[in-house]
Amino acid sequence: MRNKWIVSVDDFRRASRQKLPKMIYDYLEGGALDEITTRANRVQLDALLLRQRSLVDVSAIDTSTSVLGQHIDVPLMVSPMGMLTIFHPGSDLAVARAAARAGTIFIHSAWSGCSLEEVVRVAPNLWAQIAFWKDPEETRSYVNRARNAGVETLVVAGDVGSSSKRERDLRHGLSMPPRPPLLDYLQTATRPGWVWRWLTGRKMTYGSYEIDGRPLRMKEMNSWMANNKNASASWEQFARLRAEWSGKLVIKGIMDAEDAARAVDEGADGIFVSNHGGRQFDSQPATIDVLPAIVAAVGDRAEVYLDGGIRRGHDIVKATALGARAVLAGRPFAYALAAGGEPAVDKTFAIFRDELKGAMGFVGKSSVQALDESIFARDTHAFLPESLSLV
Repeated sequence: MRNKWIVSVDDFRRASRQKLPKMIYDYLEGGALDEITTRANRVQLDALLLRQRSLVDVSAIDTSTSVLGQHIDVPLMVSPMGMLTIFHPGSDLAVARAAARAGTIFIHSAWSGCSLEEVVRVAPNLWAQIAFWKDPEETRSYVNRARNAGVETLVVAGDVGSSSKRERDLRHGLSMPPRPPLLDYLQTATRPGWVWRWLTGRKMTYGSYEIDGRPLRMKEMNSWMANNKNASASWEQFARLRAEWSGKLVIKGIMDAEDAARAVDEGADGIFVSNHGGRQFDSQPATIDVLPAIVAAVGDRAEVYLDGGIRRGHDIVKATALGARAVLAGRPFAYALAAGGEPAVDKTFAIFRDELKGAMGFVGKSSVQALDESIFARDTHAFLPESLSLV
């Protein structure tokens, strides 16, 4: 499928399926266990219906907003995604450059294949995700690297102490290093473009972590992660980080109003509502379902962001109307990267922007700041708070 015939995120999804080996596409698309939460993110967004307004002057729609004092041209940022290299050798650098051109923010993953310093050079305003590793010195070292690179905002991975199985990956033998069955080798041979890029492009590493002064190699990843995963990460560690970090702090993986309030009490500047697209913990609610209660718990003490199932411009409208300062997306940009490299990521941003402006026009709002609960149709969704007077 040529990029010029692609007009939606879902078109890029289908194109990526044609470009990637099945085991890689399933890694991208799959979720934990029965993938209930992965599906719920989309189902619950789709269930929210919007109220069309007529004869409203929307000749000058402004899609810009600000996040933690940073101006962005569209309320859509890039969620942290690890291992982008397996989709295309352009990896984080391609997506980060496209985000910068779109006037928005790329979040560098703690599990990236590219080093933080490398990506900062092409996207100086990026946010850096960190994890509380078992060895506090690993965490401290990474925070210092972010500080030295000029990063002003850290995103703490708050919900990675536990893990679940992704059965698609297990069936494909996607461990590190991978041990796929023969059928996957045969199917991969039908994707010569991907094979060529894999053999000649950027090698798969954890670019931000090193052994003997070089990035971790694929065969070393499992043992490094097993030795450094921290199931005892706590609010006390977050409080210590807050005391040591003078920049902004966002905590990712908040799905509960009580946790959101606690995060703000401990000094968080931003609350990132996320269920990892259903990739970590299955059978929990969609992010849009828990957003209103989290916004209410936080009030004006911190900004709230949301990812999970964002595929259309009207999804951005719905989430911002319910109190999110901005939304984030991951898979849409990975689809585009896999389907057509950096130009396709540029096009994905353009698609989102055009759809956002169209949706804002139909609901009669000329600015992101004007989006509120009045845009929803009556009886649009059971989860909306009773306090919302929808008409």
